[in-house]
Amino acid sequence: MTNDASQRKDTTLKRTPDIGPVFDFNTWTANQPETVIPIEDLQQETEPQPTEGSNVPPQGSFQTETETPETEYFTQAIFNNLPDTLKNGCSILTDRIEKEVFLVGALGVVSGLLPNVRGFYDTRYYSTNLYCYVLARYGSGKGALSLSYLLGAVVHRRKKEQYQQALTEYKADLARYKKDLKAFQADKKGLVEEPTEPAEPPLTVLFIPANNSRTGAFELLNNNEGRGIIFETEGDTLADSVKQDYGNYSDGLRKAFHHESITYYRRTGKEYCEIENPEMSVVLSSTFDQLLNLMPTAENGLFSRFLFYNLTPNPNFKNVFDSCKSSYPAHFGRIGEQLAEIYDHLVSLAEPLTIRLTPDQEGRFIRLFQHWKDEIREFVSEDLDGSVNRLGLIAFRIAMMFTTLRAFDTGEITDMLTCSDLDFDNALKIVEMLKRHVLRLYNQIPKPKKSQDTNKFSTKSEQLEKARKLYSQGKNYAEIAADVLGDAKRKGTIWKWLNA
Repeated sequence: MTNDASQRKDTTLKRTPDIGPVFDFNTWTANQPETVIPIEDLQQETEPQPTEGSNVPPQGSFQTETETPETEYFTQAIFNNLPDTLKNGCSILTDRIEKEVFLVGALGVVSGLLPNVRGFYDTRYYSTNLYCYVLARYGSGKGALSLSYLLGAVVHRRKKEQYQQALTEYKADLARYKKDLKAFQADKKGLVEEPTEPAEPPLTVLFIPANNSRTGAFELLNNNEGRGIIFETEGDTLADSVKQDYGNYSDGLRKAFHHESITYYRRTGKEYCEIENPEMSVVLSSTFDQLLNLMPTAENGLFSRFLFYNLTPNPNFKNVFDSCKSSYPAHFGRIGEQLAEIYDHLVSLAEPLTIRLTPDQEGRFIRLFQHWKDEIREFVSEDLDGSVNRLGLIAFRIAMMFTTLRAFDTGEITDMLTCSDLDFDNALKIVEMLKRHVLRLYNQIPKPKKSQDTNKFSTKSEQLEKARKLYSQGKNYAEIAADVLGDAKRKGTIWKWLNA
């Protein structure tokens, strides 16, 4: 299926400073390269430029402190273009915030329910696994995240039931073994054969508890063929485990994101264990303060591996007596049954499904992320290079997920699946939206102290803010360059900033 919007001329709005020459949208449009975001969508969001000297940044400008809340919402088109499994989950939710929180959590959970799905990216094959984080104040409405848990609850329950059945059989075999062992030990003529002690079955689950030791978490992951989901609505639970000496598996989380081998030592059995190609998904939620316990700075290796969603508090008191919501558990339980069927089919495959992009999609993908990388390096910080690079991998994984679900929707399942423009564009639009959440969080999270240099303005965002202020005061480019960059000859750089 091809998205009609993808056939139109696409562009991405380059962020513009709120002080400077008048911005001609039509002239700018004609000179922009094609990307994946329809220009019509951008025109709908673009607001008139504020008057000179105004403190209100224009809609679509690159904001360094906080985005306008309206620009951080998922559009209805995003929900409309989801594969049926995810669309059906979102459609029953009437509150916008609940719908967005559910979708972010669902991306994380479903990413852990698609074994034997892979796509080639950079130098290796990757699976669909995602790390998702919902940030919210206490009691501000992140309860919809628990609905996304129900998507994996059926698989989790079945795995536990299989374990309980295996455990029952093990106990019966163990009782038989002990009886046969006594007979063997009592035999003086050597007529009784020595019995073999049965092996205790490993505990199998889908959801791995965050309140766990490093060895415990990885042992559960290993028991499940290297696959599992950490789902925790209180992020400091994981943070507390990570901070403990016995639970320091932050390194394992970083490795699992790239399917790098994880090793651990099991003391009870005196075994050296290695998990090759781990496939772990993570869904967390917490307050901002709790987040800092897990990721004290943006340079923490986990920060760039997560897809963040900052929940905007609802000022209204919701209808807590809405009887329609009583149907939610059954509704999401049915979706969980559908996902369990998909999971069982994929697990049984002898060879994995391979997802690929079209050559046109690959070109658009590279151009878009290069644009984002240039933009963020210019206006925010080079420290976010890792985040932009991994946003690319995250976007590719979401596209793989949508392609797989779409194939099961249509029944057209083959060994090689090509991503449609509909799913490709939708994946990028989701990441574009959540990129803004990452940037807002980056400007809130503490920065590590660095050595002072000769420039009193430590980041490009601060330099740009100062340049805008001086420009509004009537300073010329050379004067601004001398004040902000310490060199009047760099007036060309200032001109570029203010006329981008």
